[in-house]
Amino acid sequence: MKKRYPASFWIGITGFFLLGICAPLHTQDLLKELLEPHQAGDSLTLAVVGDIMVHQAQLVSAWNPETQAYDFDPVFAPVRKLLSGSDLTIGNLETTLPGRKDLFAGYPRFGAPDALARALQKAGFDILATANNHACDKGLLGLTRTLDVLDSLGIRHTGTWRDSADRDTSEVLVVKKKDFRLAFLNFTYDINGMPVPAPAQINLIRRKVLSDQMALARSLEPDMILVLLHCGTEYGFEPDDFQKKTVDFLFKEGADIILGSHPHVLQRFDRETSADRTGTVKPRFVIYSLGNFLSNQRERRRNGGIVLHLTLKKTSNDPDGLRAMIASVDYTPVWVDASQTKGVLRHRILPLAKETAGLFLSTLNPESRRAAEIFLSDTHTLLRPHLIEVRRDIEAPRSGQQSVKRKPNPSYAPGKRESNP
Repeated sequence: MKKRYPASFWIGITGFFLLGICAPLHTQDLLKELLEPHQAGDSLTLAVVGDIMVHQAQLVSAWNPETQAYDFDPVFAPVRKLLSGSDLTIGNLETTLPGRKDLFAGYPRFGAPDALARALQKAGFDILATANNHACDKGLLGLTRTLDVLDSLGIRHTGTWRDSADRDTSEVLVVKKKDFRLAFLNFTYDINGMPVPAPAQINLIRRKVLSDQMALARSLEPDMILVLLHCGTEYGFEPDDFQKKTVDFLFKEGADIILGSHPHVLQRFDRETSADRTGTVKPRFVIYSLGNFLSNQRERRRNGGIVLHLTLKKTSNDPDGLRAMIASVDYTPVWVDASQTKGVLRHRILPLAKETAGLFLSTLNPESRRAAEIFLSDTHTLLRPHLIEVRRDIEAPRSGQQSVKRKPNPSYAPGKRESNP
């Protein structure tokens, strides 16, 4: 049965439409919010992944000579159900979409075909971070066209803008899902020493930029503020001082959840209870690095990452005035298979959850299977102790208990660092 609206509703809509002549952008947002079906719910599930990169070998493997077109759909097919099952799926797009075949390239200056973005959409991605050290690899064309393509596919993004006017209208990405209003910000440590191509804008990690944007996010009164943070030492297995100081600063500015990328290997996650500059004391969560979700890096610990699963829950009558909190944390290891099939290199992202690991491992040749098993063991050795402690904190009564920052896991021995391919 179609929903019937009372006459007073349509009178109000007419008024909003007339006001829209003076303020069309705001009116369109209001109309959209009023007319869209309401999704109720006091919990929200997030699936978060790390770096999404396309090296030269992946460009070769994604090319279909029969159709004369790129096809990345098979890459994401094994994880599509895992990603699309969440209310919001988030990742770091560490390439550009320049739109010209002569600009498609891997490291050191990334450019990928639009087929990658279409595959990401089909896989279930809702939000992509675009501020990272490769955001300007293809100049102004690459930066702005990436945003155009994502917009055309309905994928939300944050961290880079076409110009100052574009930034003014979307400096903080506010996403409304179910009964939640989440504010997203994205910052990068650098753009590999290149100048920002005018008139484009990009969020660099500078104290004033962080402070100003966090203040703007707080003023919007979201249920939570999530920061997508791109920094750290490449291939470093522990967060460096810059990461830790930046995270501490963002927590003091009011960040609730910080999701790290850039090191291209996994790093630990922590949960701590701390006060921000407004005096609000609450639990805050950080994962310093989510690892590689998609790449052609084949070295140990660099050939995969995780899907981080967070469940947020609305809080009512909370004595501290909290609007939402993290109700559960989990992760699924994902390993990038780059095997030869009938003499052709093919890439697949394999979810290695307990229930599915055996099935996917059985499809691999002995060498690949051994590499995947080592990755799986490394991942659990690093993350499982932190997962146990974070879960214990979440389940513990909130009566004044404070979490503490975790110490590194002594059993996780860093290996040799290697250069980017």
